Amino acid sequence: MAQPAPPERRRPPRILFRALNPLFTLILRSPLHGLLSGRLMLLSFAGRKSGKFYTIPVGYARVENTLLLGTESGWKRNLRGGARVRVRLRGRERTGAAEVIADETGMIEAYRTMLTVAPDYGRAIGVRLDPDGQPNREDAALARAQGHVAIRIRLD
Repeated sequence: MAQPAPPERRRPPRILFRALNPLFTLILRSPLHGLLSGRLMLLSFAGRKSGKFYTIPVGYARVENTLLLGTESGWKRNLRGGARVRVRLRGRERTGAAEVIADETGMIEAYRTMLTVAPDYGRAIGVRLDPDGQPNREDAALARAQGHVAIRIRLD
């Protein structure tokens, strides 16, 4: 039996991110954070070369004291090697260590957890769960080939 096509990626144009990220950042720092903080958090990190501090809103999945997120954006390079990060999570400032997961096995495991905790995330990256509850390996391989990585943040 043929498998259904992977979910179509819901990837807004970059210009939309540039327009909305400042608004999302403002809301996530305000008493109104509850409007967005169930799905978005603020991630702050230092640039690996410049040392400049960046803060961006990102989607996440939480399992106890671990956050999982994914990206194919260039800022992922700043998180290699256990980079220290700050997050604003559900209105609270937390710190942690980030780990970039780029290997196939690690990404499959991260996707399994992320898609179980946050099923809508699969549409964002174009990865579906198979009937056995595991991420579809072909979808995951395509996402990986497109430069997608998973990021694990272990909160202090």
